[in-house]
Amino acid sequence: MKQLYFVGQQTADFLTDHIEEQLDRYVGGDFLDLEEKGDWRIPLSIRADLDALAQLDPSGTPEAEVANSRTVGNAFSHLTPSLARENRIWIRLSHVEALEYSRHRWLAVRPEHLARNVRLHFFAPTWNACRDDHAISRLWWNWRIATLLMPEEPEAALAVILERADIRLNFIERTRAAARRPLARAMLRALIDNPKVRQSERAFREFMKAINFNAAGQTFEALRPDQFARLIDSCLDKAESTAAEATETAHT
Repeated sequence: MKQLYFVGQQTADFLTDHIEEQLDRYVGGDFLDLEEKGDWRIPLSIRADLDALAQLDPSGTPEAEVANSRTVGNAFSHLTPSLARENRIWIRLSHVEALEYSRHRWLAVRPEHLARNVRLHFFAPTWNACRDDHAISRLWWNWRIATLLMPEEPEAALAVILERADIRLNFIERTRAAARRPLARAMLRALIDNPKVRQSERAFREFMKAINFNAAGQTFEALRPDQFARLIDSCLDKAESTAAEATETAHT
């Protein structure tokens, strides 16, 4: 375990404002000369397994995303959700300790798209950017969401959550409110057990519509497990039948 650092605001502003001038560093160089003399080493009272970042797989496959999320989640297990929204922590990591992974994962693009991708994946100035876009922070949040929903099987949860972007978005939104997590857990278990629903965009959309309609006004904390099960089963039936009808109509 090593000391975790973040950059100062002056460094964060400089990097944000000079992306185009630093593209050679992002593509094939590094920032170590700048790191040695600027405010790049502000210590946090947290230690992390920074060596684990060398294990990250930049291929972008679903399997790699699950493994990378687990690696980052475990490596930064002492990071709190409030600290995990701090842009300057993630800037430090994507420019120093995780630069190699970040460039190979996100900068294999046409030259005219380089600056855009650097801005999107090497900085996390907003909650959405931190959760969805930054090369490393998005992996931490993936693992956080999975462990909130299924602490006993976070990897199984991640495999479903990361299967498609629309699935991930739905579960991210539902984990923000603690009162909605029991329903989200039941939904996730249903999707694990019913691959036809999660693998069909139409069926998943119908499942979510049924959930939103049938769960409206429910006090989730008061529901018993059998009530959750009945609610989910009825939504699954509705999703499967509606998707099947739409498919039949499209073929006639």
